[in-house]
Amino acid sequence: MATPTILVPLDSSPSAESALPWAVHLARLSNASLRLVEVHSPPVVMMGGESLSSAVIPDDAIRDTETAYLAQVQSRLKNARVTVTAELLDGGVVSSLMDYASTLQPSWVVMLSHGRGAIARFFLGETAHEFVRKSTSPVLLVRESDEALDLLTPPFVTRILVPLDGSELAERMIGPATAFAKLVGADIELLMALDAVPDMEAISRRHEAGLPGPWDPAAAPAKAELYLHHQADRIRAQSIKARCIVVPHGEAADAIIAEADSKPGTVIALATHGRSGLSTMVWGSVASDVIRRAKGPVLVQRPLVEG
Repeated sequence: MATPTILVPLDSSPSAESALPWAVHLARLSNASLRLVEVHSPPVVMMGGESLSSAVIPDDAIRDTETAYLAQVQSRLKNARVTVTAELLDGGVVSSLMDYASTLQPSWVVMLSHGRGAIARFFLGETAHEFVRKSTSPVLLVRESDEALDLLTPPFVTRILVPLDGSELAERMIGPATAFAKLVGADIELLMALDAVPDMEAISRRHEAGLPGPWDPAAAPAKAELYLHHQADRIRAQSIKARCIVVPHGEAADAIIAEADSKPGTVIALATHGRSGLSTMVWGSVASDVIRRAKGPVLVQRPLVEG
Protein backbone atom coordinates (compact mmCIF):
# COMPACT_ATOMS: atom_id res chain seq x y z
CA MET A 1 0.00 0.00 0.00
CA ALA A 2 1.40 3.40 -1.00
CA THR A 3 2.38 5.82 1.74
CA PRO A 4 -0.16 8.66 2.00
CA THR A 5 1.15 12.07 1.02
CA ILE A 6 0.31 15.60 2.13
CA LEU A 7 0.89 18.31 -0.47
CA VAL A 8 2.10 21.73 0.68
CA PRO A 9 2.33 24.51 -1.95
CA LEU A 10 4.91 27.18 -1.03
CA ASP A 11 6.11 30.38 -2.69
CA SER A 12 9.38 31.21 -0.89
CA SER A 13 7.54 33.59 1.43
CA PRO A 14 7.42 33.20 5.25
CA SER A 15 3.65 33.67 5.17
CA ALA A 16 3.05 30.54 3.07
CA GLU A 17 5.04 28.54 5.62
CA SER A 18 2.15 29.00 8.06
CA ALA A 19 0.76 25.84 6.48
CA LEU A 20 3.74 23.75 7.61
CA PRO A 21 2.80 23.12 11.29
CA TRP A 22 -0.59 21.79 10.20
CA ALA A 23 0.96 19.69 7.45
CA VAL A 24 3.51 18.19 9.84
CA HIS A 25 0.79 17.46 12.40
CA LEU A 26 -1.42 15.69 9.87
CA ALA A 27 1.56 13.77 8.50
CA ARG A 28 2.47 12.48 11.94
CA LEU A 29 -1.08 11.46 12.75
CA SER A 30 -1.66 9.65 9.45
CA ASN A 31 1.86 8.27 8.91
CA ALA A 32 2.08 10.31 5.74
CA SER A 33 4.99 11.97 3.98
CA LEU A 34 5.19 15.65 3.08
CA ARG A 35 5.63 16.87 -0.47
CA LEU A 36 6.67 20.51 -0.72
CA VAL A 37 6.11 22.16 -4.09
CA GLU A 38 6.79 25.57 -5.52
CA VAL A 39 5.94 26.81 -9.00
CA HIS A 40 8.94 28.42 -10.66
CA SER A 41 8.39 32.15 -11.17
CA PRO A 42 10.44 33.30 -14.18
CA PRO A 43 11.31 36.99 -14.42
CA VAL A 44 9.07 39.28 -16.41
CA VAL A 45 10.19 42.46 -18.14
CA MET A 46 7.76 45.26 -18.93
CA MET A 47 8.28 47.14 -22.18
CA GLY A 48 5.82 49.59 -23.60
CA GLY A 49 3.24 48.50 -21.03
CA GLU A 50 3.43 44.87 -22.12
CA SER A 51 5.18 41.94 -20.45
CA LEU A 52 7.82 40.15 -22.50
CA SER A 53 8.12 36.39 -22.48
CA SER A 54 10.41 35.15 -19.73
CA ALA A 55 12.08 32.93 -22.32
CA VAL A 56 14.19 35.90 -23.47
CA ILE A 57 15.60 36.41 -19.96
CA PRO A 58 18.02 33.98 -18.29
CA ASP A 59 16.41 32.78 -15.09
CA ASP A 60 18.88 30.18 -13.82
CA ALA A 61 19.64 32.31 -10.78
CA ILE A 62 15.97 32.49 -9.80
CA ARG A 63 15.53 28.76 -10.29
CA ASP A 64 18.61 28.08 -8.16
CA THR A 65 17.26 30.36 -5.43
CA GLU A 66 13.88 28.59 -5.42
CA THR A 67 15.53 25.17 -5.32
CA ALA A 68 17.76 26.27 -2.45
CA TYR A 69 14.73 27.60 -0.58
CA LEU A 70 12.94 24.25 -0.79
CA ALA A 71 16.09 22.47 0.39
CA GLN A 72 16.32 24.90 3.31
CA VAL A 73 12.72 24.16 4.35
CA GLN A 74 13.45 20.44 4.13
CA SER A 75 16.44 20.96 6.42
CA ARG A 76 14.33 22.85 8.95
CA LEU A 77 11.91 19.92 9.03
CA LYS A 78 14.57 17.27 9.66
CA ASN A 79 13.47 16.91 13.29
CA ALA A 80 9.78 16.64 12.42
CA ARG A 81 9.92 12.82 12.28
CA VAL A 82 8.24 12.76 8.87
CA THR A 83 9.60 12.10 5.39
CA VAL A 84 9.89 15.34 3.43
CA THR A 85 10.51 15.66 -0.31
CA ALA A 86 10.34 18.75 -2.51
CA GLU A 87 9.85 19.58 -6.16
CA LEU A 88 10.01 22.74 -8.25
CA LEU A 89 7.30 22.90 -10.89
CA ASP A 90 7.18 24.78 -14.17
CA GLY A 91 4.21 26.46 -15.83
CA GLY A 92 1.27 28.50 -14.65
CA VAL A 93 0.66 28.43 -10.91
CA VAL A 94 -2.87 27.10 -11.15
CA SER A 95 -2.41 24.60 -13.96
CA SER A 96 0.86 23.29 -12.54
CA LEU A 97 -0.58 22.72 -9.06
CA MET A 98 -3.75 21.17 -10.45
CA ASP A 99 -1.87 18.78 -12.73
CA TYR A 100 0.57 17.85 -10.00
CA ALA A 101 -2.15 17.23 -7.42
CA SER A 102 -4.16 15.21 -9.93
CA THR A 103 -1.18 12.90 -10.48
CA LEU A 104 -0.07 12.73 -6.84
CA GLN A 105 -3.57 12.31 -5.38
CA PRO A 106 -2.53 13.54 -1.90
CA SER A 107 -4.51 12.66 1.18
CA TRP A 108 -4.59 16.36 2.07
CA VAL A 109 -3.54 19.66 0.54
CA VAL A 110 -2.49 22.21 3.16
CA MET A 111 -1.98 25.75 1.93
CA LEU A 112 -2.15 29.40 2.87
CA SER A 113 -5.49 31.14 2.37
CA HIS A 114 -4.43 34.74 3.00
CA GLY A 115 -1.07 36.46 2.90
CA ARG A 116 1.32 38.50 0.82
CA GLY A 117 3.10 35.90 -1.34
CA ALA A 118 2.31 34.40 -4.72
CA ILE A 119 0.28 31.55 -3.23
CA ALA A 120 -1.94 34.03 -1.37
CA ARG A 121 -2.45 36.11 -4.49
CA PHE A 122 -3.16 32.91 -6.38
CA PHE A 123 -5.76 31.78 -3.87
CA LEU A 124 -7.51 35.09 -3.56
CA GLY A 125 -7.83 35.38 -7.35
CA GLU A 126 -10.50 33.80 -9.49
CA THR A 127 -8.14 31.10 -10.78
CA ALA A 128 -7.70 29.64 -7.31
CA HIS A 129 -11.39 28.88 -7.23
CA GLU A 130 -10.69 26.43 -10.01
CA PHE A 131 -8.03 24.64 -7.98
CA VAL A 132 -10.23 24.13 -4.93
CA ARG A 133 -13.26 23.34 -7.08
CA LYS A 134 -11.48 20.60 -9.01
CA SER A 135 -9.34 19.16 -6.24
CA THR A 136 -10.33 15.59 -5.45
CA SER A 137 -8.40 15.88 -2.19
CA PRO A 138 -9.54 17.82 0.87
CA VAL A 139 -7.86 21.22 1.12
CA LEU A 140 -7.03 22.75 4.49
CA LEU A 141 -6.76 26.53 4.14
CA VAL A 142 -4.60 28.08 6.86
CA ARG A 143 -4.32 31.74 7.82
CA GLU A 144 -0.94 33.43 8.12
CA SER A 145 0.37 33.13 11.66
CA ASP A 146 1.00 36.29 13.68
CA GLU A 147 3.32 34.39 16.02
CA ALA A 148 6.79 32.94 15.56
CA LEU A 149 6.45 29.80 13.48
CA ASP A 150 6.81 26.58 15.46
CA LEU A 151 7.09 23.68 13.03
CA LEU A 152 7.11 20.92 15.63
CA THR A 153 4.37 21.87 18.12
CA PRO A 154 0.98 20.42 17.08
CA PRO A 155 -1.68 23.06 16.28
CA PHE A 156 -4.44 23.44 18.84
CA VAL A 157 -7.74 21.99 17.60
CA THR A 158 -10.72 20.82 19.61
CA ARG A 159 -13.74 21.23 17.35
CA ILE A 160 -14.77 20.86 13.73
CA LEU A 161 -17.67 23.19 12.88
CA VAL A 162 -19.85 21.92 10.01
CA PRO A 163 -22.52 24.33 8.72
CA LEU A 164 -25.52 22.61 7.16
CA ASP A 165 -28.43 24.08 5.21
CA GLY A 166 -30.47 20.91 4.77
CA SER A 167 -29.15 20.17 1.28
CA GLU A 168 -27.64 16.82 0.35
CA LEU A 169 -24.63 18.72 -0.99
CA ALA A 170 -23.83 20.21 2.42
CA GLU A 171 -24.43 16.85 4.10
CA ARG A 172 -21.67 15.30 1.99
CA MET A 173 -19.13 17.27 4.02
CA ILE A 174 -20.02 15.27 7.12
CA GLY A 175 -17.89 12.34 5.94
CA PRO A 176 -14.65 14.31 5.35
CA ALA A 177 -15.24 16.37 8.50
CA THR A 178 -15.71 13.19 10.54
CA ALA A 179 -12.52 11.68 9.11
CA PHE A 180 -10.62 14.87 9.94
CA ALA A 181 -12.08 15.01 13.47
CA LYS A 182 -11.15 11.39 14.10
CA LEU A 183 -7.61 12.03 12.89
CA VAL A 184 -6.96 15.11 15.06
CA GLY A 185 -9.04 13.98 18.05
CA ALA A 186 -11.66 16.72 17.86
CA ASP A 187 -15.40 16.90 18.44
CA ILE A 188 -17.90 17.98 15.79
CA GLU A 189 -20.53 20.67 15.99
CA LEU A 190 -23.27 20.92 13.38
CA LEU A 191 -24.70 24.38 12.82
CA MET A 192 -27.78 25.56 10.99
CA ALA A 193 -28.50 29.25 10.39
CA LEU A 194 -32.24 29.07 9.99
CA ASP A 195 -32.64 32.28 8.00
CA ALA A 196 -30.41 30.78 5.29
CA VAL A 197 -32.52 27.63 4.94
CA PRO A 198 -34.83 28.03 1.93
CA ASP A 199 -37.48 25.44 2.88
CA MET A 200 -37.40 23.93 6.37
CA GLU A 201 -40.73 22.24 5.72
CA ALA A 202 -39.31 20.27 2.78
CA ILE A 203 -36.27 19.28 4.83
CA SER A 204 -38.46 18.07 7.68
CA ARG A 205 -40.63 16.02 5.38
CA ARG A 206 -37.53 14.45 3.82
CA HIS A 207 -36.25 13.34 7.21
CA GLU A 208 -39.52 12.63 9.00
CA ALA A 209 -41.53 10.12 7.04
CA GLY A 210 -45.25 10.66 7.35
CA LEU A 211 -44.94 14.18 8.73
CA PRO A 212 -48.53 15.41 9.00
CA GLY A 213 -49.59 18.76 7.61
CA PRO A 214 -50.34 21.59 7.62
CA TRP A 215 -46.89 23.03 8.32
CA ASP A 216 -46.49 25.33 11.33
CA PRO A 217 -43.70 27.89 10.72
CA ALA A 218 -43.31 28.28 14.49
CA ALA A 219 -42.04 24.70 14.61
CA ALA A 220 -39.08 25.46 12.33
CA PRO A 221 -36.42 25.84 15.09
CA ALA A 222 -37.43 22.58 16.73
CA LYS A 223 -37.53 20.81 13.37
CA ALA A 224 -34.10 22.21 12.50
CA GLU A 225 -32.67 20.85 15.74
CA LEU A 226 -34.27 17.48 15.07
CA TYR A 227 -32.72 17.45 11.61
CA LEU A 228 -29.27 18.24 13.00
CA HIS A 229 -29.51 15.50 15.60
CA HIS A 230 -30.49 13.08 12.83
CA GLN A 231 -27.23 13.98 11.06
CA ALA A 232 -25.27 13.93 14.32
CA ASP A 233 -26.30 10.31 14.92
CA ARG A 234 -24.16 9.34 11.90
CA ILE A 235 -21.18 10.93 13.60
CA ARG A 236 -21.85 9.53 17.06
CA ALA A 237 -22.00 6.05 15.54
CA GLN A 238 -18.26 6.47 14.89
CA SER A 239 -17.56 7.23 18.55
CA ILE A 240 -17.11 10.96 17.95
CA LYS A 241 -18.87 13.52 20.12
CA ALA A 242 -21.29 15.67 18.13
CA ARG A 243 -23.26 18.70 19.24
CA CYS A 244 -25.92 20.71 17.42
CA ILE A 245 -26.75 24.39 17.37
CA VAL A 246 -29.57 26.23 15.59
CA VAL A 247 -29.20 29.97 15.04
CA PRO A 248 -32.76 31.21 14.46
CA HIS A 249 -31.97 34.67 13.06
CA GLY A 250 -29.19 36.46 11.26
CA GLU A 251 -26.93 36.11 8.25
CA ALA A 252 -25.43 32.67 7.79
CA ALA A 253 -21.81 33.83 7.45
CA ASP A 254 -22.16 35.96 10.58
CA ALA A 255 -23.53 32.98 12.52
CA ILE A 256 -20.73 30.68 11.35
CA ILE A 257 -17.95 33.17 12.10
CA ALA A 258 -19.42 34.09 15.50
CA GLU A 259 -19.66 30.45 16.51
CA ALA A 260 -16.15 29.68 15.26
CA ASP A 261 -14.75 32.68 17.16
CA SER A 262 -16.53 31.64 20.36
CA LYS A 263 -14.20 28.70 20.93
CA PRO A 264 -10.45 28.58 20.20
CA GLY A 265 -9.24 25.57 18.29
CA THR A 266 -12.14 25.52 15.81
CA VAL A 267 -11.75 24.34 12.22
CA ILE A 268 -14.65 25.17 9.89
CA ALA A 269 -15.53 22.47 7.33
CA LEU A 270 -17.35 23.42 4.11
CA ALA A 271 -18.32 21.46 1.00
CA THR A 272 -17.52 23.11 -2.31
CA HIS A 273 -19.86 22.94 -5.25
CA GLY A 274 -18.09 20.94 -7.95
CA ARG A 275 -19.69 22.87 -10.79
CA SER A 276 -19.23 26.44 -9.67
CA GLY A 277 -16.31 27.28 -7.40
CA LEU A 278 -15.86 29.06 -4.11
CA SER A 279 -18.11 32.02 -4.85
CA THR A 280 -21.08 29.71 -5.28
CA MET A 281 -20.46 27.07 -2.66
CA VAL A 282 -23.24 25.93 -0.39
CA TRP A 283 -25.43 28.99 0.32
CA GLY A 284 -24.03 30.95 -2.60
CA SER A 285 -21.49 33.54 -1.53
CA VAL A 286 -21.71 32.58 2.15
CA ALA A 287 -18.84 30.11 2.03
CA SER A 288 -16.43 32.47 0.28
CA ASP A 289 -17.34 35.10 2.88
CA VAL A 290 -16.59 32.61 5.66
CA ILE A 291 -13.20 31.71 4.16
CA ARG A 292 -12.29 35.39 3.86
CA ARG A 293 -13.27 36.22 7.43
CA ALA A 294 -12.33 33.06 9.33
CA LYS A 295 -9.51 33.50 11.83
CA GLY A 296 -8.79 29.77 11.96
CA PRO A 297 -8.34 27.03 9.36
CA VAL A 298 -11.08 26.11 6.91
CA LEU A 299 -11.36 22.61 5.48
CA VAL A 300 -12.96 22.49 2.02
CA GLN A 301 -13.67 19.56 -0.25
CA ARG A 302 -15.57 18.86 -3.42
CA PRO A 303 -18.29 16.24 -2.87
CA LEU A 304 -17.28 12.90 -4.40
CA VAL A 305 -20.74 12.42 -5.86
CA GLU A 306 -22.90 15.28 -7.09
CA GLY A 307 -26.56 15.42 -7.72
